[in-house]
Amino acid sequence: MGHLARLSTRTTAAAAGALLLAGGLSAPALASGAAPQGASSPTARTAPDPCPNDSPEYAVRQAATQLPPPYSADVPNAPEWAVDGADTSTYNGCAGLSWVSVTVAGATASSPDAIMLFSHGRYLGTASATHFGFEPEVERVDDSTLRVTYRYLLDGDANAAPRGRAVSEFHYDATSGRVVHTGEFPPQDA
Repeated sequence: MGHLARLSTRTTAAAAGALLLAGGLSAPALASGAAPQGASSPTARTAPDPCPNDSPEYAVRQAATQLPPPYSADVPNAPEWAVDGADTSTYNGCAGLSWVSVTVAGATASSPDAIMLFSHGRYLGTASATHFGFEPEVERVDDSTLRVTYRYLLDGDANAAPRGRAVSEFHYDATSGRVVHTGEFPPQDA
């Protein structure tokens, strides 16, 4: 550990809804135990494939159906998530934790973004239940840990140059099947 490898210059902040909050994210339990009587086939499995063959684009399109809208219903003519334009180079179906950032069609600096989290190709949810703007930096710490530096406006900041910073880490705990969040999110009034 110690040295961080930056994997993407365009990864965006987190947000849409909901499976992951500070307490973590419940994931489906992995099948375990002995194979049923008569199941002696070598192809019988007790756990999902640790490296699915799905393309990153396919995995993101499937997961995007679970994203809540980027704006509340009272925002007229609100754009949708631009899933087809997402940078999927950060998705890794073999990693303990990987991500894909999604923003809205026609995004500006302050437009909402969502960081979609995956473990071994399985969609876990988003990094936070709140949509944040201002492209954050996402760094891989290790196979199961990501560090996100969120940016936000301080008094007097121009939209193009937010000076505020909040750092969060997300770790996939394979034993519990949960993503554990530590650190900070941007202030809600930012």
